[in-house]
Amino acid sequence: MPASPRPETISAQSSPAALDGLTWRPLTRREPTIAGLDLVIPAGQRVLLAGASGSGKSTVLRALAGLLDEETGEGSELVPPPRRPGERGLLLQNPTHALVAATITRDAAFGPENAALDRPEIHHRAEDALASARVDLDPSRAPLDVSGGQQQRIALAGSLALGPDLLLLDEPTSMLDPATAQEVRTAILEAAEGRTLVLAEHRIEPWLPHVDRLVVLGDQARILADGDPEEVLRERREVLVEAGVLVETEALEDVATSAAPQHGAPAEAPDGAPVASLHGVTVPQHGLRTPVDLAVHAGRLTVLTGPSGAGKTTLLRTLLGAGAPESGTVARPPREKIASVPQDPEHSFVATAVRGELLASPWANDEKLADELLERADLAHLARAHPSRLSGGEQRRVAIAAALAQQPSLLVLDEPTVGLDARRRRAVLDLLDEASRRGCAVLVATHDAELIARADDHLELPGSAQDELPPVPRRRIPADALNPLTLSLIGILAAIGSFAVHSWQGGLLSLVPIVLLAPLAVRSVRGAALRLTPILLSAAGLAWTTALLGDAPALSGPAWLLGLREAARITVFVAPGVLALGSVEATALGDALGGRLRLPARPVAAAVVALVRAGHLGRQWEIILRTRIQRGLGSAASPRLLASATLALLVVTLRGAEQQALAMDARGFATATHRTWAEPSRFGRADVLGLLLAIGLLAWPLLAELLVTR
Repeated sequence: MPASPRPETISAQSSPAALDGLTWRPLTRREPTIAGLDLVIPAGQRVLLAGASGSGKSTVLRALAGLLDEETGEGSELVPPPRRPGERGLLLQNPTHALVAATITRDAAFGPENAALDRPEIHHRAEDALASARVDLDPSRAPLDVSGGQQQRIALAGSLALGPDLLLLDEPTSMLDPATAQEVRTAILEAAEGRTLVLAEHRIEPWLPHVDRLVVLGDQARILADGDPEEVLRERREVLVEAGVLVETEALEDVATSAAPQHGAPAEAPDGAPVASLHGVTVPQHGLRTPVDLAVHAGRLTVLTGPSGAGKTTLLRTLLGAGAPESGTVARPPREKIASVPQDPEHSFVATAVRGELLASPWANDEKLADELLERADLAHLARAHPSRLSGGEQRRVAIAAALAQQPSLLVLDEPTVGLDARRRRAVLDLLDEASRRGCAVLVATHDAELIARADDHLELPGSAQDELPPVPRRRIPADALNPLTLSLIGILAAIGSFAVHSWQGGLLSLVPIVLLAPLAVRSVRGAALRLTPILLSAAGLAWTTALLGDAPALSGPAWLLGLREAARITVFVAPGVLALGSVEATALGDALGGRLRLPARPVAAAVVALVRAGHLGRQWEIILRTRIQRGLGSAASPRLLASATLALLVVTLRGAEQQALAMDARGFATATHRTWAEPSRFGRADVLGLLLAIGLLAWPLLAELLVTR
């Protein structure tokens, strides 16, 4: 299988890469992830990294990017960090960690902003990158609100937007359906023309005709094979099989032969009532607008397929009770009979050791079975390791083994083979086959052709339903006409004005304009209630403590009036700012602070990213809490469960922040000494009215006090 033709001259953009005796040990590991690796990649070469899950491929890519942080590990002969944005581009394995902005367009623009390009060039780069990565979504959509496959394309666009000299991609097509994966593969190869490309993949076959070199890694990133792909496959095939990169051809042919006549459909209709079912279900807000019927039967493996964004995850969540359909009916077995594996396995972890994870559920009480599953999933050597410190593929195998340890009647899995090498993928498929043979109803959302071939039943969701959804317009409110700096000024001056409140009558009068103007800054009643509830609770608490412990006799009439004054004062102090800034988008605020006030660009950009991610915490909390309830660890009213879920959210957030920082640095943030902003922050005539309003809120409490003292 010949390599693709290479240009005779290498572009000036191309850059070589080299690791010279690199050793790296994360602080969370006893043994090094990389031990003495020598790897030289000439400029313009296309290299495919292969190897078993946990062999260090992702770490090698980070090392080549110069992004191994000495605060998180110990190493020698590290590659220095990049000197300028665009020198090296790294795409992380988990696309969720790579997303940094509130909209798709601004996410793609993040790298060019770090390179301090002018606005027309930023827009041009972002548009080209999104087109190259085949991102056909509304550019104003939030990246964190779309499917995993769509997120992967958006993250790829972010890596391509800077046109890096050295392009480093970690499983760039792992979550895509075959048709989209082929399109993205073509886009990557086009973008890599004249550049150096290094990519890590478990499914190596589609890439082999297009790369110059195949490097196979073993334990601790030791090179097991290195050379022309055709020669490596011909001369070192046994090594590749032993490493888990390939499986025996005969075994593959046996599976294909036995499964081919079914093509995902049963030869005979299953007997008896289904273990779980959906009838006429629609969830339009998440892309499922056409009614869906699904029946999952005992002893059968059912696969759910469809293009990225078609609603597969939504359908699984609906079946599990994590979301209610707009129409249709759902039937499922009791909670103790259900086990599930989410798309991000880390959200399901509840224990501090792998073996403990398999026995954490009260329904997983067979220690012999747990040990057998550890062996079958090749996890026995990691039994005492912390699940969150494993590689992506290892984490997925832990989550699957933990679900099987519950011996469920219904097993639901979302993309269970992503991130697995060929041998481990085969082991997982065998475990799922065995579960169905034992009578379990297994439902899997997947793009994996081998898994689809093994299925007894197959439901394909039509089209990319989410892509076809019209954009949901953000409800416009009068506050949208104001610059974020004007809204900030309103909050600041109103807070200063609150110091003039000295009586309960003046406090109540000071609240009048706030109550009258609040609807101008409220996008939804629910959102306003969520923002104001902490303020009102604080005001009520302050009123109570003042009435109880103040200067007047405890809980007397005068004491309550003093409490009312303090409650009004704190409300006047906080509420205007909360209401005004609650209507501001994080990105617009960053544009104003960085582009208009010229505040230091890096802290402003980092704060914007943090605010965007904070809006995603509610969804993560819901997944973590739901998973714990599903595993029988308590109810939503259990203080212990809520505490453990809160701790888990904190751990996931901290680990995500570490990955987020890496993703930002991979797109030039670390070297962005000067930065531009993709959009201007304009002032208009409405801001004049806003300024007058701010002055009015500053002066009104004083006027109110003068009125009540006359």
